[in-house]
Amino acid sequence: MHQILDPDGELVDVAPDLSDDQLVDLLRKVLTARIVDEKLLNLQRQGRIPAYYQSSGQEAAAGAALALRPTDWIFTAYRELPLWIGRNMDLRSAVGFWLGIPDDDDIWDVHGDRITRLNATIGTHLPHAVGFGYACALRGEDSVTLAVFGDGATSESDFNAAMNFAGVWKTPTVFLCQNNQVAQSTTLDKQTAAETLAHKAQAYGFTGVRVDGMDPLAMYQAVVEARARAATGAGPTFIEMNTYRYAPHSTYDGTPVYRTPDDEAVWRERDPVRRMRSFLEHKGLWRSETEEQMSADLGSQLESIIDELEARPGVGRDYSPRHLFARAPRQLVAQLHREQDDVGEPRTEFAPEEIWEIGLEPEPSGPTRRVDLTEALNMTLIDAFERDDSLIALGEDVGLEGGVFRVTEHMAERFGDRRVVDTPLCETGIVGTSVGMAMGGFRPVAEMEFAGFVYPAFDQVIGHVGRLRWRYRGHMTAPIVIRMPVGTNTGAYEFHTDSPESYFTHAPGLVVVYPSTPYDAKGLLETALCSPDPVMFFEPIALYRGLSEEVPVAPYSIPFGRAAMRRTGTDVTVVTFGPPQHEAQKAAAALDTEGVSVEVIDLRTLYPWDTEMVLDSVAKTGRLVVAHEDHTSGGVGAEILATVAEQAAYSLESPPVRVAHMDVFWGPTQLEEYSAITAERIAAGIRRAMAG
Repeated sequence: MHQILDPDGELVDVAPDLSDDQLVDLLRKVLTARIVDEKLLNLQRQGRIPAYYQSSGQEAAAGAALALRPTDWIFTAYRELPLWIGRNMDLRSAVGFWLGIPDDDDIWDVHGDRITRLNATIGTHLPHAVGFGYACALRGEDSVTLAVFGDGATSESDFNAAMNFAGVWKTPTVFLCQNNQVAQSTTLDKQTAAETLAHKAQAYGFTGVRVDGMDPLAMYQAVVEARARAATGAGPTFIEMNTYRYAPHSTYDGTPVYRTPDDEAVWRERDPVRRMRSFLEHKGLWRSETEEQMSADLGSQLESIIDELEARPGVGRDYSPRHLFARAPRQLVAQLHREQDDVGEPRTEFAPEEIWEIGLEPEPSGPTRRVDLTEALNMTLIDAFERDDSLIALGEDVGLEGGVFRVTEHMAERFGDRRVVDTPLCETGIVGTSVGMAMGGFRPVAEMEFAGFVYPAFDQVIGHVGRLRWRYRGHMTAPIVIRMPVGTNTGAYEFHTDSPESYFTHAPGLVVVYPSTPYDAKGLLETALCSPDPVMFFEPIALYRGLSEEVPVAPYSIPFGRAAMRRTGTDVTVVTFGPPQHEAQKAAAALDTEGVSVEVIDLRTLYPWDTEMVLDSVAKTGRLVVAHEDHTSGGVGAEILATVAEQAAYSLESPPVRVAHMDVFWGPTQLEEYSAITAERIAAGIRRAMAG
């Protein structure tokens, strides 16, 4: 284990090349971290901070921050106060953060400090640091990402994804594992059978080092060397910072039962504050009076900061609707106003530019080509990649093979393997690194081989892709497109026919798109590739090559949130999307012979969806049928029915009808036919609606 200062503050190895002023500055940062940590704990005990995670014992991490360049970024978890202070973050940011104040210009300057906000889902930020590093390297920037996490995070799948992607891509990433011997109450021997955590790096093809994490100078030197490796293209480094957390896991943890007083006494002898203080006292660079004055000054400063922050008005109910999307969807504004009416608050006024107005249907002109859906998507991607250097395609088999359905065919040879990236087989890593690339200013287009394979990446989608804009109040965004081949007609095995779109319509911050024709696929993908918001783009496998039509060669955009009227009628409205919309038209044609006039609406966008067209149609026909391949309970159709019941119940002449998948798993092979939503099933649903 690398060590420069022993517990008594004596040099046992060559000191790093730091001036006396820099050494004093490092001790000040270490001391500040300890003093602020204790005072924040006191504030929490007074009920002025909701909860607090102490870092007492881990202050040597300030040395790691001191080793970074101004161009570098720190991707944090939550116990990183010493790193924040080592980075010279304004204490107002730290206090405001623990007070629970959302992102604000004077609370968390993510681009100024180059430090990311709290990450509560353990380890999920690690792929972001890798993706961000990839983006920096692609631009040729001298930036390194320091990913900080605890020993418990090494058990997470995101840790494996991040380490593997970083090793394969040789990203300029430093993994700093704060091994404080226990993950909340779970001791290290219950986390891993490895001899050391640093050994894990060997399996991923890069250097792992163990450092005395109670030694600020050793931490500084280790990160200096790791940063140099990363910046010169030699790839990542894993640093195991062997340290100890003197305090409980958090202020709600109570008295630790997972360690003994004898263990703590041993580690107290290795205290980083004591060690660094002794070293500078031996050099004649530090006096006890200086420390006493520092503590008094910091106490006054913190009291002043918290008094000021407590006095400022809290955020309003409109904070989240304002910052979830680039512009607020009208249905979200309506939900806000309904809440405000219910609790007697005045309605929030939105400026016209703050409202997501649904654009008009395009009127393309010029030459056309007869293509199927895969060709339409491929045309759109190639055109967009020619125009926009910030686009990156990534996923399993998207490069050499062109994707399992050949949607990205010929793109790798055209744009190179750094922009069309064959990734390791890991959906968590694909989406997680996409988040980091987006944070770094790129526009990733991530492919899942099948929609049913997205579940391992669900936490990344819900926890980060959809939340990033809201988390940073628009100072960071995630303009990511996740392409999802979806639905039946594969004749394959389980997970290949899943239709999980409603999981994502339920998740805030995501646009959900589901085209049913080559024309719509091209226009909607064009819109997605320019969208400021993340898009889940579902591509129906059954229609990839089963339907061809003339589409304009030149780019055109179909606005999100505008449905298509596929057939007009007077007796019943069928709202659908994807393959069932074609089946609905067959059903409507068959029912013509029975004297039933069916109107068919293709939603195209599932969030936000075209409530106006649906409500107008129901007002005209008086009957409603919804049809989709997703589950019946909680599916997209349930939301449509609920909206119609709330806003147009008196227009209905009969109960609405759902034609959807049973609440069972989507069936593979011999069971697949029972997952299909056929014209016969839709016709039966229409007859039920007509019968009342």
